[in-house]
Amino acid sequence: MAVACPQCAAPDECVPVPQALADVRLDGGVRALLAPPPEPGSVRIRMHTAAIVLFSIAGALCLLGLVSLANSTENMDGYSTAYQLGRRVGVFLLPGILAAIGLVVHTKSRDKRTRAAEQGLPERQALWQRHMRVWQAGWLCRRCWVAFFPAGSVRPDAPASAAIPLAHFPSWVMAGVGPLTVPGQAQG
Repeated sequence: MAVACPQCAAPDECVPVPQALADVRLDGGVRALLAPPPEPGSVRIRMHTAAIVLFSIAGALCLLGLVSLANSTENMDGYSTAYQLGRRVGVFLLPGILAAIGLVVHTKSRDKRTRAAEQGLPERQALWQRHMRVWQAGWLCRRCWVAFFPAGSVRPDAPASAAIPLAHFPSWVMAGVGPLTVPGQAQG
């Protein structure tokens, strides 16, 4: 099947987009415009703001405790061992409690956000597969440097597209070949 460019009507310089990317003569800008849609990766889970605040306060109090212990010139020889130990360890008690609470908040919120992200993964994966099918259906005319979709390439009933400037090709792919959809029919 000879596919002709909608702009110059010449079939000799038309190649499918995946095959065009294998051409070593393409410059980096064109290669970037014709690149396949990125596969959905793992969602980056941010640390909960409350955990950040708790860790920051705990760190600041711990630092203050270290400074106060380092600057302490008090002679503790006359005090009991329990009091001396409490004086040295006590400055780290509140920071330790705050850090533990921060760790619990962080763990709970990370688990909740991870579950929410994992629930949306099948939908993101299905959307990416649709974008890949549209991307694979695209063609490039190396004479005019335009992209296009031949009739029936995206769906059996889809009409041929007009010439698409390469700068607009990624948005056509991500939109599912927007204007080619027939009103009232589902995009496949």
